[in-house]
Amino acid sequence: MKTVMVLVFTDRLRPFSSLLTIYVLLLLLTTAARDPGIVPRASHPPEDIHYDNLSLTDTPGILQFPCVKEVIVNGMPVKVKYCETCMVFRPPRCSHCSICNNCVERFDHHCPWVGQCIGKRNCRYFFLFVVSSSLLCIYLFVISALYIKFLMDGDYPTVWKALKHSPASLALMIYCFISLWFVGGLTGFHTYLISTNQTTYENFRYRSDGRLNVYDQGCLSNFQEVVCAKIEPSKHKFRAHIQEEVRGPLANRAGETEEEQVGGPRA
Repeated sequence: MKTVMVLVFTDRLRPFSSLLTIYVLLLLLTTAARDPGIVPRASHPPEDIHYDNLSLTDTPGILQFPCVKEVIVNGMPVKVKYCETCMVFRPPRCSHCSICNNCVERFDHHCPWVGQCIGKRNCRYFFLFVVSSSLLCIYLFVISALYIKFLMDGDYPTVWKALKHSPASLALMIYCFISLWFVGGLTGFHTYLISTNQTTYENFRYRSDGRLNVYDQGCLSNFQEVVCAKIEPSKHKFRAHIQEEVRGPLANRAGETEEEQVGGPRA
C-alpha cells in the first residue's frame, strides 16, 4: 500500500519538476544568447582631439585628448573613461570586457559557465536563472529525501536498504547538495548587489574606496529597476547588412590633412 502511495506521489510531482527544469534551461539560453548591452564601436576617434607633432620631420604625431570626462548622474558627478579599443567614451557603469573585447553597459562580470557577459540587458535573466537553479536544487534534494523516507516506512526499513534500492536518489541528493553551495551563494550575493544597486565589478573594485553609491535609490526601487523595468532595445542591428566603413581625413595641429593608408595602423 505504501509503495503505491510513493508511486502516486512521484507521478504527481513529475510534471512540476519537468516544468521547473525547462524554465531553468530557457533562462540559461536567454542569458547566453541575449545581447548584454554592447556599446557600438566608433570608426574613428572623437572630434575633440588634436595632434602634437614631435619635431619638424616626418615623425608621426601623438594623439592627445582627455581620457576622462565627468557626467552628472542623479545630481552627482561621475567620471567616465575613454576606451582606446572601441574609440568611445564609456557610459556610466560601462566597462570593457577583456574576454569578449567589447564595452558592455552596466557591466557585472563575464560568466564562464554561461559563456557571455552579464550586463544591462541580460542581468535580469541571469538573476532569475540562479534563483530558479537554487530552487530546483532544493526541490530535488527534498523530494529525493522524502522518497527515501517513504521507502524506509515501507518495505525497506533501514537507510542502507532504501539507498541500495534507489541509488539515483542518493546521487541526486549529493549532486544537489554540492550545487546548492554554488548557485545558492550566487543567489544570495546577487540579491545583495541588486538591493544596493551594485554590480560585481563595482563591488570588487570600489569596496575599499568608501565612495558614495550614486545609483542606490532604495531596496525596492533597485529591485524594480532590475526585475521590472523595461529592457532597452539593443544598439546593434545584428541582421543588417555589413556596410564598408568610409573613413574621413584626420586634421593635424597645423590644419593639414593626412589620409590613413589602406591596411595601415589605426590612428
